Amino acid sequence: MIDVLNTVIVSFDGFFRYAMGEEKRCNVAGFPIKHSLTPHLFALVHEHLGLEWEMPAKIATSDVDEIFNNAEKTIVSKNFKEGVKKVTEEIIGDTFNFQNIPLIDIYQKERNFDGFVQWGSITSPLKHQLGESLANCYTFDERGLRYSMTDGYGVVLVAEHFGLNFDANPVLCLKGGGSAAIATAEAWISMGGKIKVENGRRRLPEKLLAKCNPKLDAELYLDFDTSSKSDLLALIPKYGSEVLVSENLIDGRWMLVAQHLLAWAILFSPESADILPSLDLLFKRLISLESMNLN
Repeated sequence: MIDVLNTVIVSFDGFFRYAMGEEKRCNVAGFPIKHSLTPHLFALVHEHLGLEWEMPAKIATSDVDEIFNNAEKTIVSKNFKEGVKKVTEEIIGDTFNFQNIPLIDIYQKERNFDGFVQWGSITSPLKHQLGESLANCYTFDERGLRYSMTDGYGVVLVAEHFGLNFDANPVLCLKGGGSAAIATAEAWISMGGKIKVENGRRRLPEKLLAKCNPKLDAELYLDFDTSSKSDLLALIPKYGSEVLVSENLIDGRWMLVAQHLLAWAILFSPESADILPSLDLLFKRLISLESMNLN
């Protein structure tokens, strides 16, 4: 049985647990996963909060059960550790502020606890495999498995950062029908936004398509199929080796950072939500750390 939890119920999470000395593993899983920058984000946020950390493991798998059976540790290099500390000390900015955290559902599923606390980020094709609801992040401890989907509200957070006002019911042109597209459509509509659908490889569920309007003039374009561009302001979900620098293009790292911050705020360490780095600050630290090419 799966229960939706209120974020208040899970407000005492990883920070206190880690402080008590229990062993914790951070994982990034899916396939392919080699390119993922999420381990960098785990390291940067731990460092920002003053938490001890080891290098998060990348688990290349198409089977979600392999995450929980993986005990392999990834050793963090001295150079990488020093790089994380350097960018955290030298690049300063505001703290996190997102008013819509209570809208993000948390689900719980019973699972036998093996004694190792896990915090994880997951990507395709695992987002359908944790339970009945879509997921891109989870925690696993003596209380069981808890998970959530922050893709959609991550897009909302990025849109707000780039000037869209949801009080004005902004229009998103959305292409795609996979898990990230579904989560984005649901989050966007829940915030009062409107959606214009562009046909792609997969269709959104009919219940969402019924809420879309193909005749609207969009303000933001988002293609989850091929990350194509547009004459509109476009969020490019797939990030490459080079950071996009353009007035009309939003690099996919922004979405990655937003998703990760929301996972910390609702699952990993909700009691630290008010002192997390802001979206802008964590993005700047990420690209600085990435540019160092540290192993």
